[in-house]
Amino acid sequence: MRKFWGFYKNASYSVGCSGATVYVYNSDEKELARFKNFPYAYSAAFKPHSNIIAVKSAEGYLGFYDLDHLSLIKKITITRIGGQDGGFAFTPEGRYFYNIESPVDSTQTQLSIYDTESFEKVKTLFANEKKMVLDHIEFDDSTGLAYVLGFMRDDAEGVFEYGFVGTLDVENGSVENLRRLDENRYERLYWYKSWEISGFTEKSLEWSPLGAIDPMEETGIKAVFDVAKS
Repeated sequence: MRKFWGFYKNASYSVGCSGATVYVYNSDEKELARFKNFPYAYSAAFKPHSNIIAVKSAEGYLGFYDLDHLSLIKKITITRIGGQDGGFAFTPEGRYFYNIESPVDSTQTQLSIYDTESFEKVKTLFANEKKMVLDHIEFDDSTGLAYVLGFMRDDAEGVFEYGFVGTLDVENGSVENLRRLDENRYERLYWYKSWEISGFTEKSLEWSPLGAIDPMEETGIKAVFDVAKS
């Protein structure tokens, strides 16, 4: 296979994101389709237990494709300011899609939750948060609990003060059980999760500081949370 920025597989399909084009292959690696619905499409994720895939564009678009019908279900314009490289994840049962977005300013984040039946946004969290920046999110498949990685500024427009991992409380719109991370530990986890959402591609790794780390150690937000001190 060619070198993609993002590459993803399930039991039925493979999907490669080159930036300009989304390529779809069957299980025998035969090309089925090429989609060019939006530019800078670098990363994606399969909806659990389905052949639906979400594709995220750094330009500010989000798309959901039905691979059984080789069709675009919905294209969502988040913003036109670009710089949309925050993390995302489906809930373990596939009912919702969580996406970290920066619709107003590239330095201010929010967390949007999309229903994966209607593909409409059902909730937005942290839209008015200025000091806290969200980077990545992951779910524990066994408990359904969401863990987030981010950092705090020293004031609303300030620079990095400390990194953190914590658990997401959707009902109260808050990050709970916050564990502080020093800058080195935060950076290591940030870049590992960025590589993970690419599907661990070689091309993505070439542009990551992780390439200088040997040996490469698997990690995750929950794993760091479990050993970090509150």
